Amino acid sequence: MTGLSADIIRAWERRYGVVAPARGPRGARLYSTEDIDQLRLLRRAVSTGRAIGDIARLSRKALEDLVGAAEVDAPRTPAAAPGTETLSQAITALERFDWTALDRCIGDALVGLGARDFVEQVATPLMIEVGERWRDGRLSVADEHLVSGLMHNVLAGVLRSRARVGNPTVLLATPSGERHELGLLMAALVITESGCGLCYLGIDLPAAEVTAAARRSHAAVVGLGVANGDNLAASVAELRRVERDLPKTTELWIGGREATAAAAELGSARAVVVDQMPILEHETARLRAQSVARA
Repeated sequence: MTGLSADIIRAWERRYGVVAPARGPRGARLYSTEDIDQLRLLRRAVSTGRAIGDIARLSRKALEDLVGAAEVDAPRTPAAAPGTETLSQAITALERFDWTALDRCIGDALVGLGARDFVEQVATPLMIEVGERWRDGRLSVADEHLVSGLMHNVLAGVLRSRARVGNPTVLLATPSGERHELGLLMAALVITESGCGLCYLGIDLPAAEVTAAARRSHAAVVGLGVANGDNLAASVAELRRVERDLPKTTELWIGGREATAAAAELGSARAVVVDQMPILEHETARLRAQSVARA
């Protein structure tokens, strides 16, 4: 009815007190018509690019005016993607080296957008922008480490609360020598949102450990992240060992910035390049559908 997921509604209630539903005899939340209208208004305001933290405590009238003005302007001036304002705020906070504001900005965006849209609209473009600014000298190494550390903590925290055991299971790791983890964490969140089980092993794992863990967890898929071009040859060698020793029924996915190059070097028809959000969503949906059909 509100267009919001249960996770987002709970988070908005807990963090901002946007509604205060009554409790039923068994503790279930009971939302009034006014609660539902308020949540709808907040969702519409967030969809115009506003951060939930900035609008959560506005009055009903102020929210209606804000949403009404945005919708009147919409035909003449297309609204920016909800993550656009967050990106601007994050970069501004980073330039000031204001880690408190940056952490709040990232956390609010995750709550407001949900995991999937946060990964696509905020986390991925923010890290790309930070990387480009670091390479051309507009940001320092300390700046890059600050935003990477905060992003890692946010993603890992959400993943701990949502990771699930179940079928089909996707095992995620990076090969030996590959220490880039943010992309792996983003993929892990999308996988948990799809309803698949997740076995998250993290970075820098030898091929023998990957294949052993795949057998022990009965993984339907092993997904390996390859992002470091300087380590590409070593990563391909590890991928070759994983492919050789994986059970024949286990799929092999390759993600990350160097996924296409790694798959080309590997030269295997078995490896599937999963380096973009739509591809990952398509593959996890296929995996879930196959699991349900078998059940």
